[in-house]
Amino acid sequence: MTDTARLPVTPDERSAELEARLADARRRLAGLPLGDGFDPAVPAALVASGLHLAPVPEAAGGLGIGPRAAVELLAALGAIDGSTALGFAMHVHVVGAMAESPGWPAGLRETLYDAIRDHGALLNTAGTEDAGGSPARGAVPETAAEEGTDGRFRLTGEKSWTTWLPALRFAFVTARIVPAGAAERGAGDRSADGQPEVAAFVVDLDGQGVTRLPGFDALGMRGSASGRLRLDGAVVPADRVIARRRADQPDPRGVVPPAWFGFAIAGVYLGIGEGARSEVVRWAIDRRPGDGSTAVADVPSVQVRLGRLDAALRTARIVVLDVASRWEATDPSDRAGLMADVALAKLTATSAAVEATDEALRIAGGPGFLAGPLERAFRDARAGLINPPLEDVALAGFARALVDQARGG
Repeated sequence: MTDTARLPVTPDERSAELEARLADARRRLAGLPLGDGFDPAVPAALVASGLHLAPVPEAAGGLGIGPRAAVELLAALGAIDGSTALGFAMHVHVVGAMAESPGWPAGLRETLYDAIRDHGALLNTAGTEDAGGSPARGAVPETAAEEGTDGRFRLTGEKSWTTWLPALRFAFVTARIVPAGAAERGAGDRSADGQPEVAAFVVDLDGQGVTRLPGFDALGMRGSASGRLRLDGAVVPADRVIARRRADQPDPRGVVPPAWFGFAIAGVYLGIGEGARSEVVRWAIDRRPGDGSTAVADVPSVQVRLGRLDAALRTARIVVLDVASRWEATDPSDRAGLMADVALAKLTATSAAVEATDEALRIAGGPGFLAGPLERAFRDARAGLINPPLEDVALAGFARALVDQARGG
């Protein structure tokens, strides 16, 4: 692993160290079969390179990167392989948000930092359920956390779409809180004014009562191992509970977790599009159909398509990095006002990736349709459409803001 005894002390040193670790990760990934199947050697390679420490604060032995550097890192990985970038993005956004957000029990962050630094632990959230769908849509979790008289909680339920599940050590599991014995008695949720109480629980996935089930056979991101996490009385101490609140109340961690998620997702899909751009340009230069006198890259109609996909990707990169830079420059108390732009950054990046991979496949024609980098990028890019913030939710929010502003004026 990269030596972390001497911490970077300037932005330039931090950037140079991150580049060195990324270069090491590229070398390690080069010999692995990336793409349509999960290989535990992939997350192991990123940990061995020291990249897993990138979002950990410098004081805890990491690099302390912010959203802008995270976007650039994840885009670089996305250009190599979408599934690898998506799996790692889950760790990056969880740890980055953990470092920035309030509302954490004393010592819990430090415990997790120690596990990341000393044992190569990887983290993710586990929130989506088949019955309720995504928490981004306001779903109240079916997973129940029985609160015992000993102060501990016992979690029972099943989470779906838990990315990189085989590689994770900890998951932040959302659950509704119920009194002890409520599940057996069929009793109602613990509530206030009719509202259930919910929280996120830091679950050690190596503990008892935890089962990791296989991933889904999906259209894209087939190497991301997005599986099912089954909990059967998994015990969580009281000091590993975060964001406890009524379901109709805001998360005490504020806007930081969804913002970091939005930046991470934007980086991944921007990278997928940029990787497809590089691949199709190389292919178009080398491909000489007919009498071999003209490369595909010199055909005017192909140049229009290349220009179109390049414009979409360069626009997305400018938007995403601008929003990330403004987030870092804004006082934490004022960052809620940037959430519409964070949503815009995610939408712009995922739309650009979809457009770029579509154009790349049209340029390559039959060869691009065969199993390979372009075909895989085409499938992987479409997974970004189902990651929150979802397009319809974001666009409806933009519209409400316009209407409210006009009415207020």
